[in-house]
Amino acid sequence: MRWDVAVRKVMGAGEHRFELDVAFRSDATRLVLFGPSGAGKTLTLKAIAGLVRPDAGHVRMNGETLLDTTTATDVPARQRGFGYLFQEYALFPHLDVRRNVAFGRDAGWRNPRRDASGGAVDRWLDALGLRPLAARYPDELSGGQRQRVAIARALVAEPSALLLDEPFAALDAPLRSKLRADLSALQAELALPIILITHDPTDVDAFADEVLAFDAGHAASPIARDFGRDLMKTSARNQLVGTVSAVTIGAVNDEIELALPGGQRIVAVITRDSAASLGLVVGAEAFALVKASSVVVVADMGSARLSARNQLAGSVTSVTPVAVHSEVVIDVGGGLSIAAIVTQDGVRSLGLAPGAPATAIFKASSVIVGVPR
Repeated sequence: MRWDVAVRKVMGAGEHRFELDVAFRSDATRLVLFGPSGAGKTLTLKAIAGLVRPDAGHVRMNGETLLDTTTATDVPARQRGFGYLFQEYALFPHLDVRRNVAFGRDAGWRNPRRDASGGAVDRWLDALGLRPLAARYPDELSGGQRQRVAIARALVAEPSALLLDEPFAALDAPLRSKLRADLSALQAELALPIILITHDPTDVDAFADEVLAFDAGHAASPIARDFGRDLMKTSARNQLVGTVSAVTIGAVNDEIELALPGGQRIVAVITRDSAASLGLVVGAEAFALVKASSVVVVADMGSARLSARNQLAGSVTSVTPVAVHSEVVIDVGGGLSIAAIVTQDGVRSLGLAPGAPATAIFKASSVIVGVPR
């Protein structure tokens, strides 16, 4: 088994407490960790890399134990043999391109020499088109150039796998498309296993052999890329299947309106790049993913005026206590339901019980849109 991971980590306390509890096994060469911000993807990746020590669990790759808290095994990050690409690339501002790349090869705290060279350094400078930029500093580079330097630094030590944290998030839409293709081609050429974090369905489509869907510190079992709508049926998030009824083109983002089977409509805001790549046109089938913790429940709308665009009226079908909160499920018609996380006090004060009327409210910006394959 290529990846065998089970980690638990509690951070913060009280209302700021976050618990990561993830376990998965996968033989995928390209595994994507998919989900909204704050779901635990980066914490999981850092635990695999050895940058964060879990409270309990294990990390194994190809049968080798890198972490096992039951035996006090904890291989240092530097010795795990992974290349790690941070979301903001984490280049050293005082080092030029050549020395930033060389830093990935040279262990220790000393900065690489200004004339740092060697087969691996020169190979990746050439392979990623960085040799003409070798004497430049990070603040003299474009976003795409900085990404290539970070990739070269991750590859120069000949890692056994590459761990990528939102590698395209800091780039504009046109550049994201190009660098997705470049990175995918490079990975195929090297046959190097990767784990990639994203909240963008376009990255899933471009990279995933298998997908691990995250929500609120938990993850479903890995699922093959040709998951269709079944991807989110295995996760804790809400999935609302519908048909694109309107597309409003914006300067940067597009607004997608979905007509749901029960006659209600929801709106999502997504990047122009994602809308185009997913083929979101009027009449196309699509699904909306909404994190349960992003949903606010109102028992009586009355004359309330809210900034949140999405307001799905229905009736409560179940209320399930979970620690200090409850999961409230609302039937919104057409065979669809939506779950929300509500405090126990909120359940009591709103009178939320099976059969009670309720409205699920969530912002357009909290919706992730996908299409079946």
